Amino acid sequence: MKKYFAGITGNVLEHYSNALYGFLAPFLAPIFFPSADPIYALICVYALLPLSLISKPLGALVFGWLGDRLGKRRVFSITLMGMAAATFAMGSLPTYAQAGWLAPALLALGRLFQGFFAAGETTGGALYLLEQTEQKKRGWMSSLYDASSVFGIMLASAAATVWGEHWRMLYFAGTFSALAGIAVRKNVLTESAQRETLRFSDLTDEWRAIVRIALVMGYSYGNYYLIANLFNTFLPLVSNIGLQEAMTLNTVLLLLDMLLLPFFGHLSKRIEKERLMLSALIAGLVLSLPFFILLDGASAALASGIRISLMVIGVCFSATYHAWAMEQCSPKVRFSVCALGMSLGSRLIGAPMPALSLWLYHRTNWTGSAAIPVLIAALLALVPLLKSRAAAAARRSAS
Repeated sequence: MKKYFAGITGNVLEHYSNALYGFLAPFLAPIFFPSADPIYALICVYALLPLSLISKPLGALVFGWLGDRLGKRRVFSITLMGMAAATFAMGSLPTYAQAGWLAPALLALGRLFQGFFAAGETTGGALYLLEQTEQKKRGWMSSLYDASSVFGIMLASAAATVWGEHWRMLYFAGTFSALAGIAVRKNVLTESAQRETLRFSDLTDEWRAIVRIALVMGYSYGNYYLIANLFNTFLPLVSNIGLQEAMTLNTVLLLLDMLLLPFFGHLSKRIEKERLMLSALIAGLVLSLPFFILLDGASAALASGIRISLMVIGVCFSATYHAWAMEQCSPKVRFSVCALGMSLGSRLIGAPMPALSLWLYHRTNWTGSAAIPVLIAALLALVPLLKSRAAAAARRSAS
């Protein structure tokens, strides 16, 4: 239990800090991007989410390589300390009124550093715990690890809902939590000192696994970004839900999310994880477009029901992701491959979705257009999951 708590500490902080930016978008937009058009200001804030496309893959390469060569425990100390420094810097930024266009430039730089250190933290923590868990329970442990991710997101959602105008204080709170996490990990985490010699070709040989992981993660992150971030500002534009009501609902949904993750993880002991993920993916493909169309002028009850349904689909899909991803490559380069695939998928496919969806709606004034990016991501993820299920079936037949 102590190792689990120590392993998830940084994961909670990483998701708190990353999600906080999305939840604070309505508050940060007028401060860093003053504009007569509030939707344009929001687009600018959301457009910074994909910036970590540069820093996250770089961080994945650096920390993945170090983790596979030196061990995950050493990397944990570096990544958590870096996350603490980046979070503190975000809370210390000047506003547009104080520094002009230097303010959004520094905001972008802060996002870059957050992405760099987060790339090693999330993947490393998941692999550390899963490698110490027996095979049949890895889906369950993956769901518990993801539940800790949602806990960090839920903390950010609740904090932004209540104290959104005091955004600096919320970033500083994340900094102090990280420092406490460093102290906890130092005395708890242990790891074998034996390491293999790695070559760069060991990583490039696994490029197919990197692509598979990236496509699956792209849909998972994209679906999350739409539900947890975009909907806070999208629902007030198209339905009868106000901003405060949307953010309050988001916090409640995240609590439900956190409780459902272990349920689907436990279900993976009876139903293969590939089947669970495919079922959720197909449901997303079938329901996303009609759900978004129904949001146009929807009542608060209908909009809430649609958001809950999309969230359940996302939870079912992502609960066993880490257990699935670690089986896609050789254990020798597992940290590097999983970190790089996750970073590329979340940044290339997932992170741009809020800005793309909002831009499409702004251009067409049709709520259904906002679903197009997530539908494309679902189609991309369908191919590797179908192949993965076929490979799993072949392994069972051979045994």
